[in-house]
Amino acid sequence: MADPARTEPAPARGTLVICRHGQTDYNVQHLMTGRRDIPLNADGEAQAKEAGQIISVFHFDKAYSSTLSRAFNTAAAALESSGTNNHLKKEDGSWDVEKRREIVELDTGDFTGRNHKTDPEIIAFERHYERPLPGGESDAQVVERVRKFYEDEILPRMAKGETVLVVSHSGIMRAFDIVLGFREPPEGGKGQWTHKTRVPNATPTVVEYQDGVMVNHYQLDNHKVPPAVAPPPANQNAVRKRNVFRPPSQG
Repeated sequence: MADPARTEPAPARGTLVICRHGQTDYNVQHLMTGRRDIPLNADGEAQAKEAGQIISVFHFDKAYSSTLSRAFNTAAAALESSGTNNHLKKEDGSWDVEKRREIVELDTGDFTGRNHKTDPEIIAFERHYERPLPGGESDAQVVERVRKFYEDEILPRMAKGETVLVVSHSGIMRAFDIVLGFREPPEGGKGQWTHKTRVPNATPTVVEYQDGVMVNHYQLDNHKVPPAVAPPPANQNAVRKRNVFRPPSQG
């Protein structure tokens, strides 16, 4: 017979917030950026600050970015703008955002710096999931390194009920779609993948977990600032953040 006085432990409620970097001039000019370290433009800096307003309801236990400045600077600007994550600021004023190579953008190889809408060689290239770009990577290779990062770094933190920010790139966001089970890779690995799917700049996606199991996900509009601002950090992230947002209605 169960002891009525015994209290069951509260479920560990983790949250992963993933986001593409803000806009760059290469984005505007339709140039393939890959691993070239192109900085944010003025609009991209503004987008990063807007994203910070949206994520101000979260107190992050950990923040990651890719090794490229456009991702790191988006994360730093968003955390600064949030006003609720100063516990991640170092004594020197910089932000404690861990740079990881596993979430750097797809290597676009020989196509880097070229216009993907007008370049005849890029247009003629028959791209599919397991075929690398000339001198670069395949989508499948990107998915595998993102999967390893997710399994090694993110899942253990979700199981502990932590709140984690990841800022990366469009190719990494698409890879997360497969790693998280939102999309399936092409059957046999030979079909077209989702590389033409538009990934908006600096628009957070929230993935919620209970006891390490994903239970909900939704995207936040980076022009809609949430009405509530969370209280100061008190190591109660997973409890406080619940029910602040609702997933968008379908249809």
